[in-house]
Amino acid sequence: MNPQAEEMVLRMAEQIEAAIDDELDRVDHMGEDDLAAIRKTRLKQLQEMQKRKEVWLRHGHGEYRIICDPKDFFTHMKQSERVVCHFGRRTTERSMILERHFKEIAVQHVETLFMFVDVEKYPHLAEEFNVMMLPHVMLVEKQNTFHSIIGFDEFGGKDDFGTDVVE
Repeated sequence: MNPQAEEMVLRMAEQIEAAIDDELDRVDHMGEDDLAAIRKTRLKQLQEMQKRKEVWLRHGHGEYRIICDPKDFFTHMKQSERVVCHFGRRTTERSMILERHFKEIAVQHVETLFMFVDVEKYPHLAEEFNVMMLPHVMLVEKQNTFHSIIGFDEFGGKDDFGTDVVE
């Protein structure tokens, strides 16, 4: 690294260190009123998060939902900000592998709705979303698909990947 670049990096590090020192000094000199205000704000945040979690659970989050009616599919898409939709067949091994992983993940990530659409029962849904190859996973946020996972290539192309790979 040239001397000018080293000098710039050193100055930036000193500025960051000064900002951190100022923040630590501010925290060290907080009074009881300041701490009470922080606690109150944090408690309010936790209560709001709990309310959101309760709404998610009422809408079916926290479990892997099997779509039994196409109307349910669209209702869930409208009600949920985040959706992972697995299109597959109950008779294929790879769909069952994904189902096993999604069941585990759904419990941990209640902010996201996980659902399964059987393309043999509801082929029109698969056609509507251009599902050509199975398994097909749509990642949806605010009713917009932002990514699709087709097959197992993104999971390493093998059947024996861990749930952490899917997450």
